Amino acid sequence: MIAVALRALRERWVAFAGTFVIIAVGVTQVAALGLTMAATGRDPAFDGVLDILAMTMVVTTFVSVFVIASTFAYSIAQRQREFALLRTLGSGPRRIAAAVYGEALLVAVSAGAVGCALAQPAATALLALLHGIGMVPEAPPVRYETEALVPALGTGVAVALAGVWGPARRIRRIKPIAALREASVDARAMTLGRWVLGLGCAALSAFAGYALLEASGDGVAPLTMGLGMSAIVAMGFLSPVVIPPLAAALTWPLRGLPGAGAMVVRAGMSAAVRRTAALCAPVLLTVGLFGIAIGLVSVVNGVAARAMAEWTSAEYTVTATGGGGLSREQVARLRALPGARTAVVREAEVGLGGVAHVVRVVDPEDAAAAIDPPADEGDFTALGAGGVAVDAATARDNGWRAGDEVVLRLPDGARVRARVAAVLAEGPYTPVTYVSAPLLAGHGTAPAPYAYVGADGPAEAAGAAGGDLGERLEAAVDTDTARVDPVGAIEPGREENNRMVLLIGAVLLGMALFCSCVAIANTLVMSTADRVRDFAALRLAGADRAQVLRLVAAEAVAVVGIGAFLGTAVTAVTLAPLATALGEGLSGVALSMPWWQLAVMTGVCAVIAVAAAVAPAAVATRTSPVQALGARE
Repeated sequence: MIAVALRALRERWVAFAGTFVIIAVGVTQVAALGLTMAATGRDPAFDGVLDILAMTMVVTTFVSVFVIASTFAYSIAQRQREFALLRTLGSGPRRIAAAVYGEALLVAVSAGAVGCALAQPAATALLALLHGIGMVPEAPPVRYETEALVPALGTGVAVALAGVWGPARRIRRIKPIAALREASVDARAMTLGRWVLGLGCAALSAFAGYALLEASGDGVAPLTMGLGMSAIVAMGFLSPVVIPPLAAALTWPLRGLPGAGAMVVRAGMSAAVRRTAALCAPVLLTVGLFGIAIGLVSVVNGVAARAMAEWTSAEYTVTATGGGGLSREQVARLRALPGARTAVVREAEVGLGGVAHVVRVVDPEDAAAAIDPPADEGDFTALGAGGVAVDAATARDNGWRAGDEVVLRLPDGARVRARVAAVLAEGPYTPVTYVSAPLLAGHGTAPAPYAYVGADGPAEAAGAAGGDLGERLEAAVDTDTARVDPVGAIEPGREENNRMVLLIGAVLLGMALFCSCVAIANTLVMSTADRVRDFAALRLAGADRAQVLRLVAAEAVAVVGIGAFLGTAVTAVTLAPLATALGEGLSGVALSMPWWQLAVMTGVCAVIAVAAAVAPAAVATRTSPVQALGARE
């Protein structure tokens, strides 16, 4: 069977190329995480980054197992006659399955070796990027460490074997008589196993959705991703049920066009449902995972903004768009604006309980007139000249209660005593500790990232509601360096955090999306290369080469359309309970789907799919149809 595995790798190297790349990328990421942990040791400055890397590693592992399983499932479906012939020659299902495991093992070991080799430069580049955007201090040099590389290589092998386990089990259902089968029509696309696994994952998704409705704080993001991943798997297993009606719906508008193209596309997808499901799977994964990640950030931001709007009397926020904050001149113009009251929020790094925190520094009188965040204990309006309002997590970690006296380490190293005026309640907004400005007088603060502005008096409030105050605010500040938003449109002070989250997400989640895009190209190449005789039959029936290539492109676009529809459905199913859970008790919170981002990702998938399908089809149709029909399979 080793010889069979080696021969299969040589003859079907195209089918295994995508799997090789996916495993190599996954091993690179896991090994890079291990090398990063080894290089940074137990430095707490890197804890947040390592948490992000660990979450990304989980997502990449999920993507790897999903696409490897779908690739091997499709490969085994393509090779039914080959395996049936081996059964006819006396090979048992276990020996054939062993050969398939051998193929996966050979690919995994070689790809894992490449991934381990790339881990050190990948970890170095990642730490340099994070240092460049200010998320981590300068890291020590990253070196190859055996204790990090061996688990990464083992993870790659385990992922490959886990991905091939399900498809290999189906080999026992292949009968020797299948060697004589000529038809490619799927007699029964939905097996008992697909029903059980699909409905099981759907039940798991329902449980995760229920848990998400009750979740809060740090548990929201992992539960959302868990719900999304289980929903993607459930949709992947159950997709053969919906593919025929979706194929009919997609091609229905084209029925009036001359020719039989729409009918051939619809019939091809409906007859070969398993093949269509295998081709849709990576598109479903790519669009669904991308939509969930983008939607998670969008929903959290929207809910946070609405939550903050509930506890402020201001009408507008003025937010610095650069890293330097609002200038002194801008702050002075805001304070001098007639008919308006301004509460400027500054930033400073202050030690609380021995840990450095970036806190908000506010004038107690201005802040009390503009904002009143909900408190578990005490009252924010009682901040006074020497008070602090700490977030719930900081209070919990240090055992602080309202009325306690605490020691603050100021930016210049000085230490002062302060009174805990309030312990702020947790919410969907960013947890923040507020410090009274008189405590830091003369000890240094950073520029103001944002300010709350409200009307000062009922007449002015009526004018502000008509937009007059907003226009005057835009005239008072330089809109190239600051933005004016109605309260509830954005969460002020969150823009820089969002920029970093999106940048890191683009780099790290991009690895997983790259794997799924490779899977799209790989499965389309496998499918097209295996249909040489189908193309020859079409040409003998009267279609010319250009018509065949257009038909292949149309099928690829239709497959992407079905996969994108399923991915969008998964995104909606995932984001709906998230918006419901976070928006409980808030007005104006609605599910916001990232439509244009999903459209862009669908377009990217379509370009990849068409190129991956048409290129091998163009090569396959160079020979005459008679020669193609008579060629050995």
